[in-house]
Amino acid sequence: MINVYLFIELLGAADPTVAMDQMNALKMEECQFANVVKLSDEKLVAQLDCETSDAAEKAVFRHISKVEGVVQTNLVAVVRPRSG
Repeated sequence: MINVYLFIELLGAADPTVAMDQMNALKMEECQFANVVKLSDEKLVAQLDCETSDAAEKAVFRHISKVEGVVQTNLVAVVRPRSG
């Protein structure tokens, strides 16, 4: 399991609620959003949980970048949780 933490910037004219709904509706193999939160009208933060780093890469470059209104997606951290 890989946790990817994202800082997402939106166009000023974009509706953050619509962008959040579109992200949560994305059909991604081996990945799903644990959470997407609005920081402001132009900024979102998200935690994306993926089975592998390859799946995370595909999710960011093939799916999230195509959401309407997304201008920039920054990876804040990629974490492989450890048990114990």
